[in-house]
Amino acid sequence: MKNSNISNKFVLILAGGNGTRLWPISLKSKPKQFLNLYGNNIMINETIKRVESIFEYKNIFIIINKEQEEIASRYIDYNIPRENIFCEPSSKNTAMCIFYATLKIKDMRGNGTITVLSSDHYIEQKEKLIENIKDGIDIANTTENLVTIGIKPSYPSTGFGYIKFHYDKTNNYNIVEEFKEKPNYENALKYIESKEYFWNSGMFIWNIDTILKSFKKFLPDLYKYQEEIKNVINTKKEFNTMQTIYNKIQAISIDKGILEKSDNIKMIRGEFEWLDIGTINDFFKIQEKDQLENTQLGNILAKETKKTNVLNKDENCLIVTIGIENINIVNCNNVILIANKDKMNKLPVLTEEIKNSKKYNKYL
Repeated sequence: MKNSNISNKFVLILAGGNGTRLWPISLKSKPKQFLNLYGNNIMINETIKRVESIFEYKNIFIIINKEQEEIASRYIDYNIPRENIFCEPSSKNTAMCIFYATLKIKDMRGNGTITVLSSDHYIEQKEKLIENIKDGIDIANTTENLVTIGIKPSYPSTGFGYIKFHYDKTNNYNIVEEFKEKPNYENALKYIESKEYFWNSGMFIWNIDTILKSFKKFLPDLYKYQEEIKNVINTKKEFNTMQTIYNKIQAISIDKGILEKSDNIKMIRGEFEWLDIGTINDFFKIQEKDQLENTQLGNILAKETKKTNVLNKDENCLIVTIGIENINIVNCNNVILIANKDKMNKLPVLTEEIKNSKKYNKYL
């Protein structure tokens, strides 16, 4: 590390999602961040391992949903102090969870830089990520800038947001011009061809006081609860107070709430292999494929089958496919899902329907 000592570098891992777009692999009782979808460990612990060389365990913080408290305590790396696992009373998107966690970290450790990571990312070449984080900490320590890590796009994805940027030779910075929502294919192709856009990875680095100033400026309806939250941190009143506050506030992402409005954002070019494992299609992207672009995980017999992904978790069941193409088949957790790969965006609507069904909601 160049400029900062280890005591004022913190990492916050966001791990409160329910992973509904990855159903039925991911369940409400055991969402994706607590599953081993790649590597040798569950995803949240893979995230911890990725950065343990630059952050002391006492400076690694995780924020989850209250419903996940028991499973988190059981499965998260025991090197992480249990008081570093924060519980939100409900889900209100990323702005509120980052605000709440930031106030708790400042109360526990004082000021410093926070690196915000997601618990469900697949990353190869972690050494490049570590260098990016070190550079981001240096920028955040020396300027009042919010730093994001953009990913060099490898194809015109419609599933990720994009960051438009330009390089400032004078200061050796990539300056963010704007954030773009998930585009259609035509716009995604234009972004790629222009070479002015990187994927928005959802990884951020900033000084605590800098991000709190941004909350005050851009999200005053959240920031007005700062004193109330600070007064109950680590008291018996904390959870009930937070529950009341959460019931009052709007759900908004940190991107929409702050980043899209800020003019002090710098981007570091991430050129490592990266994937946000948000969907079934994403999960199969990182799996090995045969010559016909099929993925076969489990007890499977495939004939005349192309570009088809099969996951079979039932050892007593054989899945046989004949003459199909471009299909996902998932057999796990007492559910068999069969869907065209191009229709996976329909899954959240379906899971919401299942959630509201007395007959089927037990399968979530």
